[in-house]
Amino acid sequence: MHTASRRCIQRITTGIQSSPQRALEALERTFDTLQEFQVVGRVGELIARGPPAAARAVGLDRVLLTSVDDGCLHAEALHLEGEDAEALLERLRESPARIEYPLIEAEIVRRRLPMLAAGAGSRSATGAVLGWTDFVVAPVLIERRVVGFFHADRGAGRPAVDDADRDALWRFAQLYAAMFECAVLRSRLRAQRRELHRIASWADARTSALDEQPIGLRSDGTAEAAPAPTGADAAELRDLMTRREVEVLELMVRGETNGAIARALVVTEGTIKFHVRNILRKLHAANRAEATSRYLRLTIPRRDGAERSR
Repeated sequence: MHTASRRCIQRITTGIQSSPQRALEALERTFDTLQEFQVVGRVGELIARGPPAAARAVGLDRVLLTSVDDGCLHAEALHLEGEDAEALLERLRESPARIEYPLIEAEIVRRRLPMLAAGAGSRSATGAVLGWTDFVVAPVLIERRVVGFFHADRGAGRPAVDDADRDALWRFAQLYAAMFECAVLRSRLRAQRRELHRIASWADARTSALDEQPIGLRSDGTAEAAPAPTGADAAELRDLMTRREVEVLELMVRGETNGAIARALVVTEGTIKFHVRNILRKLHAANRAEATSRYLRLTIPRRDGAERSR
């Protein structure tokens, strides 16, 4: 193991109540196990792989990972050595437990420290369902807030869990929380980059559309506005769309292709595609035919009514 990793382990082991040598060995296994997570990009995969990783690192057989949401405990992932955990996990998911006194989890939320539950399965939000009596519980802390728990024990015929197991699971939970927080922040950063790229693309297309507007002869030097749509629908369409979008829509209604619309308005085809996407979004239309239909429903009845009223 790297020297830096050993120094980090020694720093984390400060204050551990159980055997320092046993704690050091557990933390070495924890670091080795969590190194696998460095290639895991998805938050969901980190959740699914948390319990088996904890089992390997701490040397336990059964590990449950839960999340805390709105004062309730929700089962997220379960590892049972040599057993199928899916059926039991579904049972846990069907009945989220309220975190309140005298449950062990409520005390852990208050103290933000791990606990060894000896013969206290009935006092745990999940112990009764799992059928565990002796187990350890460690909180997952992010920004000093309990966002979840690791519950763990050994299988039948194995030695009961003790303080050393509690401490080992606690240190694993601390490192796991740090890696989980980094994964969430990376995911949010990627989403922000995508959003900034979308905004930049929109601004570029919008600027191109403004640059390509025809110049008219007016005393103030500004371009003349294109003729507004005729009929009683003009005001509504102007409120809903820009002038250029109305022009594109009217050419769409005539059956023109993107290329033909681009040539008619003397802009690039990419700019027309940008306007078409905006038009479909504003009209809540899935395609050009649906947009045409909605445009006609907006305009034809009103025109007919206007003619009848003459």
